[in-house]
Amino acid sequence: MSTLSHISVLQKTASITLSKPVQITLYMLLSSLIIWTALFSNYPAAHNAAHSARHHTLGVACH
Repeated sequence: MSTLSHISVLQKTASITLSKPVQITLYMLLSSLIIWTALFSNYPAAHNAAHSARHHTLGVACH
Protein backbone atom coordinates (compact mmCIF):
# COMPACT_ATOMS: atom_id res chain seq x y z
CA MET A 1 0.00 0.00 0.00
CA SER A 2 1.51 3.30 -1.01
CA THR A 3 1.72 6.28 1.31
CA LEU A 4 -0.70 8.27 -0.84
CA SER A 5 -3.39 5.61 -0.74
CA HIS A 6 -2.79 5.08 3.00
CA ILE A 7 -3.40 8.78 3.68
CA SER A 8 -6.49 8.68 1.47
CA VAL A 9 -7.92 5.77 3.48
CA LEU A 10 -7.25 7.63 6.74
CA GLN A 11 -8.95 10.76 5.43
CA LYS A 12 -12.01 8.80 4.33
CA THR A 13 -12.18 7.05 7.69
CA ALA A 14 -11.84 10.33 9.57
CA SER A 15 -14.61 11.91 7.52
CA ILE A 16 -17.17 9.24 8.50
CA THR A 17 -16.13 8.87 12.15
CA LEU A 18 -18.58 10.37 14.62
CA SER A 19 -17.43 13.24 16.79
CA LYS A 20 -16.71 12.65 20.49
CA PRO A 21 -19.90 14.40 21.72
CA VAL A 22 -22.01 12.26 19.39
CA GLN A 23 -20.21 9.09 20.50
CA ILE A 24 -20.69 9.99 24.18
CA THR A 25 -24.37 10.77 23.65
CA LEU A 26 -25.00 7.51 21.80
CA TYR A 27 -23.10 5.55 24.46
CA MET A 28 -25.13 7.13 27.27
CA LEU A 29 -28.43 6.53 25.48
CA LEU A 30 -27.60 2.90 24.80
CA SER A 31 -26.41 2.36 28.38
CA SER A 32 -29.56 3.97 29.77
CA LEU A 33 -31.75 1.80 27.56
CA ILE A 34 -29.99 -1.37 28.69
CA ILE A 35 -30.24 -0.42 32.37
CA TRP A 36 -33.91 0.59 32.03
CA THR A 37 -34.71 -2.67 30.25
CA ALA A 38 -32.93 -4.78 32.87
CA LEU A 39 -34.46 -3.02 35.88
CA PHE A 40 -38.04 -2.83 34.65
CA SER A 41 -38.32 -6.03 32.67
CA ASN A 42 -41.17 -8.45 33.28
CA TYR A 43 -39.16 -11.32 31.81
CA PRO A 44 -38.70 -13.70 34.79
CA ALA A 45 -34.95 -14.25 34.46
CA ALA A 46 -34.16 -10.53 34.15
CA HIS A 47 -36.75 -9.63 36.80
CA ASN A 48 -35.29 -12.02 39.36
CA ALA A 49 -31.72 -10.94 38.68
CA ALA A 50 -32.52 -7.25 39.15
CA HIS A 51 -35.18 -7.66 41.85
CA SER A 52 -33.20 -6.71 44.94
CA ALA A 53 -31.37 -3.88 43.18
CA ARG A 54 -34.67 -2.47 42.00
CA HIS A 55 -36.17 -2.45 45.50
CA HIS A 56 -33.16 -1.51 47.60
CA THR A 57 -31.48 1.11 45.47
CA LEU A 58 -34.35 2.67 43.55
CA GLY A 59 -37.24 2.17 45.93
CA VAL A 60 -39.43 1.05 43.04
CA ALA A 61 -42.28 -1.33 43.67
CA CYS A 62 -42.56 -4.01 41.02
CA HIS A 63 -45.49 -6.03 42.35
